[in-house]
Amino acid sequence: MFEFPRIHRLASKRDFQFVFAKPYKISCQYLLALYRLNQKPHARLGIIIRKDLVHQAVDRNRLRRVIRESFRLNHEKLKGLDIIVLMRSQCIPALRSTLKRNRVAVMREKKLLRNDIDNLWPQLVVP
Repeated sequence: MFEFPRIHRLASKRDFQFVFAKPYKISCQYLLALYRLNQKPHARLGIIIRKDLVHQAVDRNRLRRVIRESFRLNHEKLKGLDIIVLMRSQCIPALRSTLKRNRVAVMREKKLLRNDIDNLWPQLVVP
């Protein structure tokens, strides 16, 4: 299992403020990525999923795990970047559909979310 070591995390308020100050932005259907160059030889990731968008902690944690796993597979290509991934409100219908729709539709929407996450990393261009 992939550990998410401290050197790959945006851990402090100051780290997040650094990225929020002058970010480059990439927007996808379900996600918004803010990123900025850092002076480190590795990429760092911060994830923000608001409680009012995803109410259940189990669902928020599942989304974080998916994003972290995707980051793990791509972090070598992202050296020198601080990245914040934010969940957008468009994701909510896909998550709520798990209760209201059939299994095929749910799997299709989860696959769209995973594709959105996986397609995010190549778009991050070192400025």
